[in-house]
Amino acid sequence: MDVADIIEDSMKVVSQAAADRDITVERHGPAHLAIEADRRALKQIFLNLLANAVKFTRDSGRVDVHVSRLRGQVKIAIKDTGIGIAETDIGKLGRPFEQVENQFSKSHQGSGLGLAISRALVELHGGTLQIKSREGQGTTVTCTLPTRAAAPDEEAPLAKSA
Repeated sequence: MDVADIIEDSMKVVSQAAADRDITVERHGPAHLAIEADRRALKQIFLNLLANAVKFTRDSGRVDVHVSRLRGQVKIAIKDTGIGIAETDIGKLGRPFEQVENQFSKSHQGSGLGLAISRALVELHGGTLQIKSREGQGTTVTCTLPTRAAAPDEEAPLAKSA
């Protein structure tokens, strides 16, 4: 499947919310990039990450999605010009029901599950999710995924039978 297409589809979903606040959302990188992965899971990952980026970006800001391939992996970096996250709070993100609270976030409700779900789905695909942020300057969430699915003998068993 083409990860660039999935990202484009996800960008369309958040495009109206971005347009309503004059936020520019652009994708940079190759037009096509093949990957072996679960399409619905990838769409959920990118929808969650893009929705967060738009939600926490100030009016007239930017969200840039950089897509690249590097040594058997696909790297997707979603960078926003939003409110940013304090360094002390970054470790809280990605835990279920955890949200960073500040003046801006108090007016933007959420369950705190989107990032936790995204991280879990990325890890199930053998990838990583990293967050870098500077308070008041924005956040970059980088998702790295293998281009090929793990072979069956490399996968850990889901459960042991008694």
